[in-house]
Amino acid sequence: MISNSTSNRPKKIKRYSVVAVYGSPRRGGNTDILLDRFLEGLNDCSIFKDNIRELLIDKIIVSEIDISPCRECRHCSIGGECVVDDQMQNIYPKMVNCDLLLIASPVFFTSVSGYLKAFIDRFQRFWALKYELGKNLINMSDKKGILFSCAGSRPGNIFDCTKKVMRALFDVLYIEYYTDFLYNNIDMKGDILKKHNYLEKVYKCARKGDFIIEKE
Repeated sequence: MISNSTSNRPKKIKRYSVVAVYGSPRRGGNTDILLDRFLEGLNDCSIFKDNIRELLIDKIIVSEIDISPCRECRHCSIGGECVVDDQMQNIYPKMVNCDLLLIASPVFFTSVSGYLKAFIDRFQRFWALKYELGKNLINMSDKKGILFSCAGSRPGNIFDCTKKVMRALFDVLYIEYYTDFLYNNIDMKGDILKKHNYLEKVYKCARKGDFIIEKE
């Protein structure tokens, strides 16, 4: 007897890929703590507790990778490839293929850290692909991006430049700027630990998982 029932067939694992970029040169600082708290929430999210959804998290600590700044050689304007052969060549596929991109950085002189800016500049090849060559190598849709940032300054507009840089990066990677967690008057290492409501907000957002798009 041949049954048409599919109840005994193994369920296909749905993988949800997250890339977490730590942009601060200071390990264990305020933005590191925010990002780690978000990842804790993701690990506790009920969506990944049903044995058919797998959470994959790839951490990139920018200050510890060996990369060069963009040379502005314009090689990517010809074929869309970066001529610099370094660790970015392994990072590009991770960034392109993730479902969720998380980026954390303190504010340095009204923008992201120098380490992170050099990292972001190396995505010039994707700007060239999109706006000069009219090509899209990114097939995934519904990708989301979230920014985490802290600043020592009090003015609320201190994050304006950081947000512009992040929007530019998300744009060339076809990522929706989903939300951000921006906290000023946070300067000394560990200051964020005094703000339990900030950490709880980040955790709850991740644990709720509203940004997660269900895949067929």
